[in-house]
Amino acid sequence: MAKPGRVHLLLHAHLPFVREPSFDRFLEENWFFEAMAETYLPIIQMLNRLEEKGVPGTLNFSVSSALLAMLTDKLLLTRFSAHLHKQLELIEREKVRFQGNSELMEVVDFYYRRQLALINTWERDCGCEIIPALKRLEQIGKINLLTCVGTHPFLPAYQNDIEAIRLQLKITVRAFEDAFGKKPRGLWLPECGYFEGLDAILAEYGFKYFFLETHGVLLAKPAPKYGVFSPVKTPAGLYCMGREQSSSMEVWSRKTGYPGHPEYREFFKDIAHERESEYLGDYFLAAGAHIETGLKYYRITGSEDKKIYRPWNALRLVEDHARLFVANREATVSSLLPNMDGNKVSILCPYDAELFGHWWFEGPLFIEKMFERAASSSVVEMASLEDSIREPADKDVHKPIFSSWGEGGFGEVWMNDEVAFQYPMFFRMRKMMDDLKSRISKVAGKTSGSAVGNTRSSKATMVKRFLAQMARELVLFQASDWAFMIHNNSAADYARARLNGHYENVCALYKEAVKANPDTKLLKKLEQKNNLFPWIGECVLSTNH
Repeated sequence: MAKPGRVHLLLHAHLPFVREPSFDRFLEENWFFEAMAETYLPIIQMLNRLEEKGVPGTLNFSVSSALLAMLTDKLLLTRFSAHLHKQLELIEREKVRFQGNSELMEVVDFYYRRQLALINTWERDCGCEIIPALKRLEQIGKINLLTCVGTHPFLPAYQNDIEAIRLQLKITVRAFEDAFGKKPRGLWLPECGYFEGLDAILAEYGFKYFFLETHGVLLAKPAPKYGVFSPVKTPAGLYCMGREQSSSMEVWSRKTGYPGHPEYREFFKDIAHERESEYLGDYFLAAGAHIETGLKYYRITGSEDKKIYRPWNALRLVEDHARLFVANREATVSSLLPNMDGNKVSILCPYDAELFGHWWFEGPLFIEKMFERAASSSVVEMASLEDSIREPADKDVHKPIFSSWGEGGFGEVWMNDEVAFQYPMFFRMRKMMDDLKSRISKVAGKTSGSAVGNTRSSKATMVKRFLAQMARELVLFQASDWAFMIHNNSAADYARARLNGHYENVCALYKEAVKANPDTKLLKKLEQKNNLFPWIGECVLSTNH
């Protein structure tokens, strides 16, 4: 039986690119390991269970190009494999520690069984690679794969440099095609950042649809007839969808959102802050700082006097919250149907993927129970975004407005006095790159078959390597993560160091590249460290879209 409502659960997976081959253990690499062990692998496990049970529905999953680079990096994947086993060793020490404490031993046993299952999923089912697992899930209809722009730049900040945006989009298409063997259709705009005319640029690269914060659609001109409950066609012929607020608040809200329930696991009580360094061992230390282990024994409780986490109570609670979430979407659909002119209601529920599993430990199971509940609903289904894009209720053209999600809704997090220093730095880097491109063109124009010509050709090849690495540093500099960290004072010193580091790298590379005999020591070091997008030089030098 056809259902009148579609719920589009959209998870956006992104991390800033962190890779430090010169260190055996690097604090910020743990961001990647945490996301893998707590979000990405549990989501794959969850979707596999849904497949085994025959539960219908599709999860929409956006993966950024920066994260794709990390998900395919052999060094990081090897280190992640070691990470899982280091966690297992620590859990085994905890099992010895808590012999005789039945309450805590129940939690430790839970973690032990979970860790064995993670290792089994990673090593046996995935073959220590995550991309093939995602491709398989898409082939069987459990996932709809989308992407995000390059290194996650806040695009409205670069609207006066369209070529910089085009470079990021070239990277986006190439990275996705390399990973999944097809061109991407759906695009998550970093921070949902949109400015007028962006849709035309996206169309150049074959994108068909993207997503905005609620007011980006509701305040479009003319106002959309069905609000955010149907895709909206833009002047360039793409479709965009706006976030539905009530479903967002049920999960995101700090005060009333499900993840804040007292019975769920407390995120901020990791044993890294409770155990002595000698006990944790060198692996869970970096530069003298304790690294999060993933082992947390307390529930939120609702007070500073934390009570021991009870996994089975939390898992039962998840079922109640999943039922409530689906029931509320059913109520929304039922209330809207009389005004939909016979069309289906589409509800976009977008979230950061890392919310599910990392921040909200029980999140992946919540999704699983949501899919199961929706399967028995006569009103809603968990649907691929492709379904609504194929059947939009609104046939008119609308112009979305400049907008973002996050604090304020109009880009304040990424364009403010605290982070204003980075944009002049960016344009200075762009000027250096443009000069180097011009020099390469001049050298290429003078190249012939003579010995002098061969020398020039060799020099041009070397300069292209410099240009390619400068481009990597530039796009890494553009990541919106740094401004977010600075604005929210979360790892702000690291964010400033990354911005300054990438800028200094570009300046130093340019200084060498314009010499008659450049020193390649720094170039080779950076090619090893920031090694993403091996084909980026082609993107920089190409003129086609």
